[in-house]
Amino acid sequence: MKILLVDVDSKIPNIALMKISTYHKNMGDDVDIINLGFSGYPSSKKLKNIDAKEYDRVYASCIFTSNKNYFKIINCQKIDIGGSGIDLYKNLPKNIDDLDQDYSIYPENNWSYGFITRGCIRNCYFCVVPKKEGKLSFYRRWQDIVKFKHTDFLDNNFLAYDKHKKILQELNDNNIHFKFNSGLDIRLADRENIELLSQSKYIGEFIFAFDNKKEYKIIDNKMAIVQEFIPNNWRIKFDIYCHPDMPISDVIYRINWCRSKKALPYLMRDKDCWNSPNKNLYVDLASYCNQPGIFKKMNFDEFLNARHTSKNRQTRINSSLNLWNINS
Repeated sequence: MKILLVDVDSKIPNIALMKISTYHKNMGDDVDIINLGFSGYPSSKKLKNIDAKEYDRVYASCIFTSNKNYFKIINCQKIDIGGSGIDLYKNLPKNIDDLDQDYSIYPENNWSYGFITRGCIRNCYFCVVPKKEGKLSFYRRWQDIVKFKHTDFLDNNFLAYDKHKKILQELNDNNIHFKFNSGLDIRLADRENIELLSQSKYIGEFIFAFDNKKEYKIIDNKMAIVQEFIPNNWRIKFDIYCHPDMPISDVIYRINWCRSKKALPYLMRDKDCWNSPNKNLYVDLASYCNQPGIFKKMNFDEFLNARHTSKNRQTRINSSLNLWNINS
């Protein structure tokens, strides 16, 4: 058979599609892939029609719900569409999920990707992981994930796994170059696991999350442990979740807290921010926080004046700056 894979919006090699590719190649089938390259932002898009008349079967993966209505597969009778943007409860059959990932369908890639654990012990209201994956459980050995020099582990809450320290020690002993893409739960930090991380061949910033101002005391205490073992300024990054229902003062507090600790913030805007009356502020905050070189050197006032240089943007500058000052 001729098989077509459609990667709608993955930022990294799509694990499900790679496993499907392995399955069909093991059956002797020919496999092609199309990457639509859609972003996860709810920006304007045009409908993309994919003519699959030359194929016997099509599999498509859509990660973001904002993209599910912007692609259509035509001229094929067997179409299977999945991904968290389509159905949170649809999973690969076990006989496919147990297969190795076929990285050859992403020929430019030179990183390994995978999950040691799936699920999470938390139940954050904005997160789909508990619905999609359930409570935290072991999923794959790290030895089965590492295929290239650099590895990106995608676990949602690795530090909650009871054997995480043993695995960190093994990664260190084997000189594995790695990072945790989805961040680490700083509330579970202790001297032992942070020391192990500090001794590792860790790639880039150590990413944690600061999602709620109410948790500042425990995060402040845990940050002291982190900085004891990882004292490098700006080597720590915090994902800052942002929703229009949150007080703006909460968001600004967390950004300023990062600056006071010489840690980088990464503003993660909920899609509802695009429909908020304060949309422009959220755009400015994201542009400020998500450019490390700028965040390190400028305060928000300086950034706004550098970003909006034309005279007719003074109203925009004043609007964002007033909201910042009122809520700081």
